[in-house]
Amino acid sequence: MISLALSIRQADCPLSAASSAAEVAFVTPHWHYDHDRSQLELRILADGSDRAAVERGLDVIRSHDETDSFELLAKQGGTARVHLTMGTTDTMGTVVANGGYLTAPFENVDGSERWEIGFDDAAAAERTLTVLADLDDEYEIRSRERVDPTTVLEDVRADTVGRAVLDGSRRLTPTERETIHRAVTGGYYDVPREATLGDLAAELGVSDAAVSKTLRRAERKLLVSTVTAIGSADQSDHAESDGGR
Repeated sequence: MISLALSIRQADCPLSAASSAAEVAFVTPHWHYDHDRSQLELRILADGSDRAAVERGLDVIRSHDETDSFELLAKQGGTARVHLTMGTTDTMGTVVANGGYLTAPFENVDGSERWEIGFDDAAAAERTLTVLADLDDEYEIRSRERVDPTTVLEDVRADTVGRAVLDGSRRLTPTERETIHRAVTGGYYDVPREATLGDLAAELGVSDAAVSKTLRRAERKLLVSTVTAIGSADQSDHAESDGGR
């Protein structure tokens, strides 16, 4: 499998037109391409600078020539959720015609859309890029890689560790977050140290003991879940190695 990450400016895409016209960005956590109807069905999350920006962006999508149906599912402040069906854009048609498929949600900001697409072989990917070069749409290849089972498993494990770090950070209190941020940026964890507990205490206006206690609590929240996730990944690696003998 060949995996491509592209940045694309589509001249015939409702989302690109909307994010160009208004201060609003879109993410599509769910999509489905109907080959029989040549139609793309999307659930869209819109995030704008304010309520007016979101409404302007949604109006552009609603009235766009490529929009087949538009349903506003929810709207609150500067955010909205939409069910959209649209026709096949030139870029999407090219990808589909060459056996390509979407592998991740769309992201659309300032008229530029981030696509991640896959192809079963390199020749199909090359044919697609050759045709795209002749279209009015602008595109940039952000990354290109050959995906094999080992790569996929590594990405899954990296996601697991990343989620563990994120979960740990969410459990930090505001004081713990500020303290550990200042410790990192101030050089407390550098070798040799650029800042001491006393330096941090003076900066934060608390005692050395208070800083030490806060850092230990923060470190525990961040490290325990991360080390557990890394340990699970290592065990999986060992199990695969033993199974392959």
